[in-house]
Amino acid sequence: MSGMDLPAPYLSLVALLVVGGLGVVLRWAFKSDDRKRDYGLLREIAKVPSRTAAGFVEERLRAVGVRATTVPAEDGEGLRVLVFPADEHTAIAALLDD
Repeated sequence: MSGMDLPAPYLSLVALLVVGGLGVVLRWAFKSDDRKRDYGLLREIAKVPSRTAAGFVEERLRAVGVRATTVPAEDGEGLRVLVFPADEHTAIAALLDD
């Protein structure tokens, strides 16, 4: 009798534990946290409470030649208006002029 000769029920239990363990590790490794989205180089210049407010901000930025993107806020409340770093100062100045 060699060291690997285990009764069938034990082999099944070991196989289930290995598969379950792999499932837990893979779930942990590939877990996504929706609140921590990375938008690359984009920088937040405003946080607004509604789509209407975001539209107003985007329209104001478009008027001065700044492209903007609106995304959900990390805390789930409101929206974030993002611009490229090269446009950040222009965008802030345009919003503060109003």
